[in-house]
Amino acid sequence: MTSFQLKCPGCGAVNRIPADKEGVSGVCGNCRAKLPPLYSTPRVLNDANFDAFIAAYPGPVLAEFWAPW
Repeated sequence: MTSFQLKCPGCGAVNRIPADKEGVSGVCGNCRAKLPPLYSTPRVLNDANFDAFIAAYPGPVLAEFWAPW
Protein backbone atom coordinates (compact mmCIF):
# COMPACT_ATOMS: atom_id res chain seq x y z
CA MET A 1 0.00 0.00 0.00
CA THR A 2 1.36 3.42 -0.96
CA SER A 3 1.74 6.00 1.77
CA PHE A 4 3.17 9.49 2.21
CA GLN A 5 4.92 11.18 5.11
CA LEU A 6 3.64 14.46 6.53
CA LYS A 7 5.44 16.46 9.20
CA CYS A 8 3.20 17.76 12.00
CA PRO A 9 3.23 21.58 12.10
CA GLY A 10 2.81 21.46 15.89
CA CYS A 11 5.40 19.01 17.20
CA GLY A 12 7.45 18.10 14.11
CA ALA A 13 6.66 14.38 14.28
CA VAL A 14 6.51 12.56 10.94
CA ASN A 15 3.14 10.91 10.27
CA ARG A 16 2.43 8.21 7.67
CA ILE A 17 -0.60 9.05 5.52
CA PRO A 18 -2.06 6.17 3.45
CA ALA A 19 -2.64 7.11 -0.20
CA ASP A 20 -6.35 6.31 0.08
CA LYS A 21 -6.71 9.09 2.71
CA GLU A 22 -5.64 11.79 0.25
CA GLY A 23 -7.48 15.05 0.89
CA VAL A 24 -8.66 14.01 4.37
CA SER A 25 -7.49 15.90 7.46
CA GLY A 26 -6.00 13.63 10.09
CA VAL A 27 -4.49 13.99 13.54
CA CYS A 28 -0.86 13.69 14.59
CA GLY A 29 -0.07 10.36 16.21
CA ASN A 30 2.26 12.10 18.66
CA CYS A 31 0.56 15.30 19.86
CA ARG A 32 -2.99 14.75 18.47
CA ALA A 33 -2.89 18.13 16.65
CA LYS A 34 -4.94 18.44 13.47
CA LEU A 35 -2.94 17.75 10.31
CA PRO A 36 -3.65 19.56 7.04
CA PRO A 37 -5.08 17.44 4.23
CA LEU A 38 -2.43 16.03 1.91
CA TYR A 39 -2.87 16.19 -1.87
CA SER A 40 -0.32 14.28 -3.95
CA THR A 41 -2.17 14.58 -7.26
CA PRO A 42 -3.41 17.74 -8.97
CA ARG A 43 -6.90 19.01 -8.16
CA VAL A 44 -8.99 20.35 -11.02
CA LEU A 45 -10.65 23.54 -9.81
CA ASN A 46 -12.99 25.92 -11.58
CA ASP A 47 -14.66 29.30 -10.99
CA ALA A 48 -17.18 27.72 -8.64
CA ASN A 49 -14.75 26.05 -6.22
CA PHE A 50 -11.35 27.77 -6.60
CA ASP A 51 -11.81 30.55 -4.02
CA ALA A 52 -13.28 28.20 -1.42
CA PHE A 53 -10.44 25.68 -1.81
CA ILE A 54 -7.72 28.34 -1.53
CA ALA A 55 -9.38 29.96 1.49
CA ALA A 56 -9.81 26.65 3.34
CA TYR A 57 -6.44 25.03 2.57
CA PRO A 58 -3.92 25.78 5.35
CA GLY A 59 -0.74 25.09 3.40
CA PRO A 60 0.98 26.44 0.33
CA VAL A 61 -0.77 25.95 -3.00
CA LEU A 62 0.87 25.66 -6.40
CA ALA A 63 -1.55 26.77 -9.11
CA GLU A 64 -1.22 26.30 -12.86
CA PHE A 65 -3.52 28.35 -15.06
CA TRP A 66 -4.11 27.68 -18.72
CA ALA A 67 -6.50 28.53 -21.52
CA PRO A 68 -7.37 26.60 -24.69
CA TRP A 69 -6.42 29.41 -27.07
